[in-house]
Amino acid sequence: MRINRIKNIRRFIFAVLLLVVHASVSHAHDMWIDMQSYHLDKSNPAVLTLGWGHQFVVPGKDFMSRDRVDKVFFIGPGFNEAAVPQGDNAYQSKASLNQGSYVAVAIPHNGFFSKTAEGYQQGKSKKDIKDVIACSFSEKYAKALFTVGTPGGETFSQVLGHKLEIIPMKDPATLKEGDDLPVKVLFEGKPARNYVYGTYAGFSGEPSTFAYTTYTNKEGIAKIRMIKAGIWLLIVKQEMPYPDLAVCDKQAFTATLTFQVK
Repeated sequence: MRINRIKNIRRFIFAVLLLVVHASVSHAHDMWIDMQSYHLDKSNPAVLTLGWGHQFVVPGKDFMSRDRVDKVFFIGPGFNEAAVPQGDNAYQSKASLNQGSYVAVAIPHNGFFSKTAEGYQQGKSKKDIKDVIACSFSEKYAKALFTVGTPGGETFSQVLGHKLEIIPMKDPATLKEGDDLPVKVLFEGKPARNYVYGTYAGFSGEPSTFAYTTYTNKEGIAKIRMIKAGIWLLIVKQEMPYPDLAVCDKQAFTATLTFQVK
């Protein structure tokens, strides 16, 4: 009986802990790529900004500061290049781009995020500071699909090996309003059961509000109906306890994908 009581107490404490951490993580900012144009001529560079916040509007109102960005790069047919910072918030390609379908990728400096009575501490775990109320380890990955000239190639469906990743199974540039876009969600390289949230530019300016929600099957595949032509944003999240609770409470992974449907 005493052992059962101890187990029940531990379960209760852990459940409360998860609720506290979830409240912290659910208010975390998300990042997505906003392309200046999703359909380019070969004479124009690819230009993007990094949306940052809770309001999934395109273009973004707030931007991720450059000091928080680890890398931004482009992948296309026979093409792999780091982006060049331009101005305060933008990044662009250096070289002229070949015809075909491309992926823009952005990865911030991922790491620990702890809440204390004095406020939030970025880059700090329970081992680094005292009296932590809640700690999360965050990893975010953002991709955007765009075309130069005519869509072509398989770059759009290339697996990049992100911890959490959205893989489109059709090139969105070939879709139109009313079509379905099948996507596969991978976590650590394996099919994942997750909610997939989607919205399009102009749908809503309210925080965490989406036009479409679905769930992946056992193969990690979900279909999103393109209920409106325009710029779309998909987002997937995965949360779980941190492997060592003495270091941090929870780890949270986020993947976003932006593209345009004509």
